[in-house]
Amino acid sequence: MKIMKMEFLDLLVKKKLGSWSLLSIILILSFLIGLYVPSFEFTMGILIASLSISLILIINYLLLKISSKRYPISMKKTTFSIWMMISVNSLFAFMIGITIPYMESDVRYNMALVMIPLSILLHLVLVDRFYFLMNSSVDNNSDSKEKFSKIKDSSMPVIEFEGKNYIFTLRSIIILAIGTPLLSYLIYLFFDNQMNYWLHEIVVKQTVYFLNVLFDMNARAEYVPSGKYHWRFVIPNRGQIYFETFCTGVQAICVFAGIIILIPHSLDKKTNEDIVWRKTKSLIISSLIFYVVNIIRMIIQIYLFYIGYAWEDIHYSISAASSFIAAIIILLLHKWIPEFIISIIYTGNLIGKKLKESRGIQNDDNIKDSV
Repeated sequence: MKIMKMEFLDLLVKKKLGSWSLLSIILILSFLIGLYVPSFEFTMGILIASLSISLILIINYLLLKISSKRYPISMKKTTFSIWMMISVNSLFAFMIGITIPYMESDVRYNMALVMIPLSILLHLVLVDRFYFLMNSSVDNNSDSKEKFSKIKDSSMPVIEFEGKNYIFTLRSIIILAIGTPLLSYLIYLFFDNQMNYWLHEIVVKQTVYFLNVLFDMNARAEYVPSGKYHWRFVIPNRGQIYFETFCTGVQAICVFAGIIILIPHSLDKKTNEDIVWRKTKSLIISSLIFYVVNIIRMIIQIYLFYIGYAWEDIHYSISAASSFIAAIIILLLHKWIPEFIISIIYTGNLIGKKLKESRGIQNDDNIKDSV
């Protein structure tokens, strides 16, 4: 029975890798098509882009459909939902490609070097999720229960929450506590490097676009690669506002990325089975929320500056007020990754247990001394 199971798992891994490889090739083609579309005449470019996108979406769907054809009819909804997410990811790669030729930054191609590998990794998570849902009917409960019973018989505390069991190793909790600030800082340093100032251009130009659409401000984004700050806002009758990495809001994304990536996994197999999917979903949605809120924050600040308020009066106050969004992200984390809050409670339980054990030992020593 175990040999058959191992053969099934090996075949499943090969199918996953095959599907991921094909879908990743399609994603890269989406990016390349987007990159070269602007080189065509406008009408021809629109035609090529429309046909290419339609073909890519169809091929993505057929690949998933072929993979799920031996499974129950209930997989139709799952296939469609995964296809939608993979299609959005492919369209995102296309948008990266079509954006680069219109950018001014000398490092604009680095956007693809950063974002396309991340999109390919997202494809891997989506493919893994697809095969997990298809094979969720495979009975793994016996193995999971057997492993959990061994853990439960040990001295490790167990926290039960919403029908799931959470058990963490001391090492994973230490990694979360020490590794989170280090990883967050390293991610921030990566984006603060000049090679990633393409992000500055994206944020500045999007902010300027909304300022002009909403308030008819006639604001401009200027590229000045020779100085410390490569991008600046030019506000009519008010002067210039220089832009730095901290203004992108990426620091908040880095903090939550560090937390989400290093949140410990439960030793219970059943609880842990979809943790990568839950972490990925939390990371993407929290990053989007922070990004959008940061754009709104800058729009408000620059508009207030434009109508006469002093920059010092509005810059830090609005930045501080926007931090309440972090509380919403914490709630989302608890909804999708309860391991974060539970690991903190678990740490308290471990400390309490150690204190009780040490007191017990002291009491035993006192008894022996008195005898």
